[in-house]
Amino acid sequence: FAPTSYPVTEIATAGRISHRERSPRPSEPTLAAYVDRVSAMPSETAGYLPLVHVREQSDRTHTWEYSEARSQEYYACLRRQIHEGVSYEGCTALVTGASRGSIGARLVQALLSGGAYVVVTTSSADYAQATRYYAHVYRAYGARGAVLHVVPCNQASTQDVHALVHHVYSTLHRHLDYVLPFAACAAPGDVAHLDGRSELALRLLMTNVLRLVGAVQQAKRERRIPQRPTHVVLPLSPNHGELGGDGLYGEAKAALQTLFARWRSEQWTGVSVAGAVIGWTRGTALMAANDLAAAGVEQATKGRTFSAAEMAFNLMGLVHPRMCALAERAPV
Repeated sequence: FAPTSYPVTEIATAGRISHRERSPRPSEPTLAAYVDRVSAMPSETAGYLPLVHVREQSDRTHTWEYSEARSQEYYACLRRQIHEGVSYEGCTALVTGASRGSIGARLVQALLSGGAYVVVTTSSADYAQATRYYAHVYRAYGARGAVLHVVPCNQASTQDVHALVHHVYSTLHRHLDYVLPFAACAAPGDVAHLDGRSELALRLLMTNVLRLVGAVQQAKRERRIPQRPTHVVLPLSPNHGELGGDGLYGEAKAALQTLFARWRSEQWTGVSVAGAVIGWTRGTALMAANDLAAAGVEQATKGRTFSAAEMAFNLMGLVHPRMCALAERAPV
């Protein structure tokens, strides 16, 4: 994993404003120090929680509440990633939305480093250029036994989603251990200007994520392999309309949370679910417009924004075998 970094906004003499990343953060010279920082319980204000933590659903109120026990288990998994590493040899992962600079791309790098068989999708019109990029990623990060299989797929297409799952199970003859559906697209607009692109984004961000999970379930039922769980990590967001002007993004992210209830009510077998509420992440295509403000926001609020590498590191904690074992009993 890359070292921690922090945002810097620079103004050139000609007046051009630019964003740069510097590393490491002065207070976090190592990833171990980073884990200590994001897992620390704030002391200055009662009611605050660690920057990164795990919640579990209350049996009594059905609300998601901070779980110290699960959080400590998660922090232990993060530390194991640093000090011991994690082997994904023999495991197959499907990652969508892994273009250059994205969180998904960092996830692909981490999985390859652990020896996984990774199926990555691309919706790029220039397939040759995309495969050259992924070939570079494989050469840089592929451990012994790792495989990177690149498949053209538009996650907004129902036909492509079903063809993708068929390709994995029937052509490659692989069973999916992990599904990380991180494909996304921007569709700005307020409620008075929702259009076809807004509906396309909704299908990509929400509807076809459900279809993808359902297609995996069906493939496993047909092959009678429910006893080997597929772990799905859902990319959630704290933005459920608070920012505004972003089309149906908030509605899509809020709707994904229904999968936690569906896991119980539909009595899913062979699929476990973890949801990651992803905070402000710098350097991604969706957040690029806000990168210039990141340094000022951190200074003004004493808050924290994350690099794509840091967020991927957080997410890889959710695919650690011990967190997967927790998710088999109840969504995380």
